[in-house]
Formats: sequence, C-alpha cells, structure tokens
Amino acid sequence: MLFETRYFVARFTARDSSYLEKLKSLLEHSSVKIVSSITIYEIYKISLESEGKDVAQLRTDIIEKEFEIIDVDSEIAKEGAKISSKLRIPMADSLIMATAKRHRLPCVTDDPHFTEVKRVWV
Repeated sequence: MLFETRYFVARFTARDSSYLEKLKSLLEHSSVKIVSSITIYEIYKISLESEGKDVAQLRTDIIEKEFEIIDVDSEIAKEGAKISSKLRIPMADSLIMATAKRHRLPCVTDDPHFTEVKRVWV
C-alpha cells in the first residue's frame, strides 16, 4: 500500500490510543509499505514549521527507514498533471495519487480528493 501524508500526520498527532492502534495495525498488516517522495517533503515541511528541524529530521528518517520511497518521474508527473487538472486539487495530492495509480497500489488516506485510486483507512 502507498501511505499518504495524512496517515503520518494522524500517526504523529493522534492522542486517542485506540485510534493509534488502528493506524498501527494498517501498517503492520501491509506487506508492501511505500510512500511518495512528495510525502517526505510534506512531512518534513509540516514538522519543520510546527515542531522544528530536529523533529522534522527524525520523522522523515523513520519513514525513509521503514518504507520504500518512490520518486516522481516524468510519467508520474504527467499523470499527476492530468489528475490535478481534472479534479482541481493541489499538486502534492495529485502526484501522490498518480504514484498510487501508476503502481496500482491502494492508498492509505482519509483525504476525499483521492478518487482515482482505492482508498484504505481505519
């Protein structure tokens, strides 16, 4: 599965222990753990702005260690542009969705924008 940015934001900020367990369970039961390089950017930026450089570095280091990272190539970029134009959504969302679509992966997200791929959430 491709884990989208909102999954990590939820994992890093949720306070409800049962909700956190459900999020962890998604990860534990996924045989393929993938993220887009765009998610690395978003998590680093969000963490940097809210909690500082050390937290941003720690969080992205953990993701990079536990997940396969798929970079945006020209095919993903073109598919992302098509999605963004069609759905009128932010570039980051369209590139992450294009990555999931190209690799035929369900996307772990609660983002309603993700209509072009199968969504999985708790």
